[in-house]
Amino acid sequence: MQQVVFRRQVQTTLHTIAGMWICSTGFRRLDCCTATMDRCGDCACGSTCADMLTEYGFWDYTTPLAGGMEAFARDDYLLLLDDMAQAGMNSLMVCVKWFTTGYRSRLPFLDQLPGNPVIESDNALLREVIEEAGSRGIKVWLGAVVSIFVADKYGLEPYSVFAQQVVDGGTVRIGVYDSDSPGFAQRAVQIAEELVDLFPGIGGLEVEMEGCGVETPHRIPLYNRWARERGRRPFEELGHPFDARGFDVPEWRDYTTSVRILVLKAIEEAVRARGFQGDLATIHETGKSDYSVSHEVNLAEFARECPNWLCVTYEYAKWRQRDAVMDLSVRQPKQHGLKVFYLPRGVMTWGSPWPLRIALEDNWRYDIEDIQRYRPDGVWWFGSGGINEGAHVSVSRLQSIGYGSGVEARRALLRQAAALNLH
Repeated sequence: MQQVVFRRQVQTTLHTIAGMWICSTGFRRLDCCTATMDRCGDCACGSTCADMLTEYGFWDYTTPLAGGMEAFARDDYLLLLDDMAQAGMNSLMVCVKWFTTGYRSRLPFLDQLPGNPVIESDNALLREVIEEAGSRGIKVWLGAVVSIFVADKYGLEPYSVFAQQVVDGGTVRIGVYDSDSPGFAQRAVQIAEELVDLFPGIGGLEVEMEGCGVETPHRIPLYNRWARERGRRPFEELGHPFDARGFDVPEWRDYTTSVRILVLKAIEEAVRARGFQGDLATIHETGKSDYSVSHEVNLAEFARECPNWLCVTYEYAKWRQRDAVMDLSVRQPKQHGLKVFYLPRGVMTWGSPWPLRIALEDNWRYDIEDIQRYRPDGVWWFGSGGINEGAHVSVSRLQSIGYGSGVEARRALLRQAAALNLH
């Protein structure tokens, strides 16, 4: 069993040289509005965060093993919504399908692990949260990872498998699937259709295809056919090792972007046919190494082919390549006309080593400054304050840095980020 860890830490597409970023589409000079901003102030034109952010809130998970909202009961959700409303937040992104599933699904290939509050309520708990959020002026999105599953339940052939520990000390096998896997697109569409059918009160749907940019043997003839049709280099002429985030193999990134686009278009067509009129979003995976930052998606192609999708980008480690990552994550997508929602580390303890290399509060402070400087269209803090031990947030880790609970940490973040409040 191969042990793999996916949290968007991969190779390289973009290098920083003398104030310029070299990316797959050429040189990007820092000559936009960001150059006129103070490091921690509003834009020199006089606009404020309330002017620039269309949506502001939290991103969290109901899914087993993730932490976050995973163990929330009704009162925990209501307290979160009250805290959000008091802080001027208007958006909540709830991921209900991660490696595991955090809602009652009738799809035979999705796991339904025991002990999950949303599943045990037959989704009534989540429906009430959506209704309560709406009464507070908070829009609810639902999100789904459509590329990683409990392998023994999903049934198709994963290109990689790793073990994830469960509460009782056992493990479940998690499989990772590329977007050319037989049945991948059809199952992604089924998940999206089920979510908009089960939860008609949502205002947005977010789709994630993490791990889909990799090379696998069955993709090689598919790539070669794509390359012949476009006059691109055949597979045997591409350098190795690589994946879609490699700056030296733009053909592979362009190919995997084209497959991603086909899946997203199929999802869009399906949910619109079911009457869903809400917003659509997808994560654009980024990563960095010691001397570079990277982007998996061909932004120009995505903007042309998916004009109705906004892109979600992220950064959880503010202690290195801070400006390069923000340029990559916010400024460059906006240059292509994309609407950008930024996902910074909130009440999140994921990562090693712990504690972080900088204080969690400093990580928040740097993100607050960079949000004001780079001006994304929306912001979701990743992690709203969990009540158990999970992959994304661990109460014991929070306690090790002085927070008595996830709620205490959440309120500390909201106080520190008051400059971002929408009212």
